Amino acid sequence: MEFSLELAESILILLLAGSLAGIMAGMLGIGGGIILVPPLVFVFDLMQVSEIVVPHLAFGTSLATIIATSLSSAKAHLKRGSIDQKLFKYSIIPTSLGAGFGGLVAGSLSGGVLAMIFVFMAVVVSVRMIIPSNASKEIDHEPNRFLIGNLTGLTGITSAMVGIGGGVMNVPLMNMMGIKMHQAVGTSASMGFVIALPGTVGFIVSGWENPNLPEFSFGFIHWLAALCICLMTVILAPLGAKISHRLDTKILKPVFGIFLLIVAMRTLWRIWS
Repeated sequence: MEFSLELAESILILLLAGSLAGIMAGMLGIGGGIILVPPLVFVFDLMQVSEIVVPHLAFGTSLATIIATSLSSAKAHLKRGSIDQKLFKYSIIPTSLGAGFGGLVAGSLSGGVLAMIFVFMAVVVSVRMIIPSNASKEIDHEPNRFLIGNLTGLTGITSAMVGIGGGVMNVPLMNMMGIKMHQAVGTSASMGFVIALPGTVGFIVSGWENPNLPEFSFGFIHWLAALCICLMTVILAPLGAKISHRLDTKILKPVFGIFLLIVAMRTLWRIWS
């Protein structure tokens, strides 16, 4: 691919998207994929990539960037003591198995099906976060971390399929089951790596030797786009973690929900347009 105005525009868009994704990853415990998919789709359209593989390439590339983003974000949260290490240990095996399976399955599904799964999941979670819960008091019993850890295996499947780090489901799941909000954000951020690595492998295998893939692709991973994004996410994820610890939980939850709802509506609009 020769250097052109379109390539320069694509790189600029990816750098800006990576900057926003890095901040939001650290702040909300997400991997950043939920932010990255729309600009990746736009960039691949700009590159005139075949429509058949654009959704898969966007989801796979997004997931690949989360490997680096989540490590940077988790490191920042660990310094602040906001990772539930016992819950994290229970989550590793179920989450990684689920993510690997999700990455493989995604390759056999149409882009429209993957997008609808993403929209449904995002709407349900965003409403749950925006509407105040009747249970305003902290749960006074010890959370069942073993149960929560195994449930993350299910969220790992869906997360890997739509190229996200799992925070959009894991944060509210953990919080609803008794994990304090800031601990849920930090633990979810650290789990992004557990989802992203096996999920990325799944996207590489399922897209291997696909004839519609563009230059710089490795399975359903566009490594040049992923590199541009990671340059920014790794740097800015710690800033997001710092912001998170300065926000009150009552502010953090609706902000998370509203943001997620906007992204869901944007994705739905693209499906129908």
